[in-house]
Amino acid sequence: MDKYVKRLTRDEVEQERKAKRPRLRQATLQSLKGVIDVKRVLIIKEKLACKYSTEKQILQCLKEIQSGQTLPVQILTETGIGRVIGPLRKHSNETIASSAKSLVDQWKAMIQDLPIAPVLNKDQNKKLSLLVQTSGANDDVRKRAVDMFRANMSGSGNDKVDSEKAKEWEKAIYVQNDMKIDKEYKTKVRRKVFELKKGSCSSSYNDS
Repeated sequence: MDKYVKRLTRDEVEQERKAKRPRLRQATLQSLKGVIDVKRVLIIKEKLACKYSTEKQILQCLKEIQSGQTLPVQILTETGIGRVIGPLRKHSNETIASSAKSLVDQWKAMIQDLPIAPVLNKDQNKKLSLLVQTSGANDDVRKRAVDMFRANMSGSGNDKVDSEKAKEWEKAIYVQNDMKIDKEYKTKVRRKVFELKKGSCSSSYNDS
């Protein structure tokens, strides 16, 4: 061995090791075969069902479903997204109607080829649910948002109607925020309360 070979420091050895390490690309749901993000399917379902969703948002949701993996029969039945997309085949927007029809036709063909069989838990012999129920702190945050809307809105004189309207506004914000309780959600809630205090939106929803 050549006695003049330079000895590498610990930091230099680490740098060489990192340089030789193959770079890993972050996988996406579309690139992972067979992987279905059920929560995302539920978010899309809620956005499509929300009466405050714009045509642009509806088209984005349909495009996301079309560009992703084919949804298994169990996902369709458990999430019920097909029942939301079905009526869109009669939408006044021709692009939306066409996209919805294409998806429904694709699912019908798949269901005809694959029999629907419930997935059973071998231990309890019960059907497994893909739906995740949320509770806890997030529920409290959402309830407070509804209470703030109710306290600052111009009442109709009917407590039940006003409460339902407040819940409707909160759900619209929640759904349009991808069903996340974060800083953006709280900002939208505060903006809505401010608008209510000014009396600028007594009977409509505005997510601008």
